[in-house]
Amino acid sequence: MTEPIVRHLATLEWETKADQKAEVAALAEQADATGARRSRLTTGQHGFHSHISEMPAGFEVPPHTHDISEHMTILDGALHVSDGTVLATGDTVVIPANHLYGFTVGDEGVRFLVVRAADAATQFTGK
Repeated sequence: MTEPIVRHLATLEWETKADQKAEVAALAEQADATGARRSRLTTGQHGFHSHISEMPAGFEVPPHTHDISEHMTILDGALHVSDGTVLATGDTVVIPANHLYGFTVGDEGVRFLVVRAADAATQFTGK
């Protein structure tokens, strides 16, 4: 593939619970109930895996790890990371593979972009 890939936010196809991997099924069901959603932008094209996620205020993602490092940019809103860091609109974080973290979405909700070099497996700690 040698052509650019263009995705327009207004016309993204959002995933359903059925699109999720087994390891995130419970969180995906909770997300569906609150209006949280995710759209995969790239699935390996040109070496990138990326998605946009939107989550409502107060949504919690429990402590977990990914087996692949990720680059996250907050596009709108804020989230409070379990280590006390607050990430707001325009902030970027690079999370190394196997780093344990969770977060709670701020009062205005959040929209963020994640980019990885490969598809990631997620492991929740149960803590």
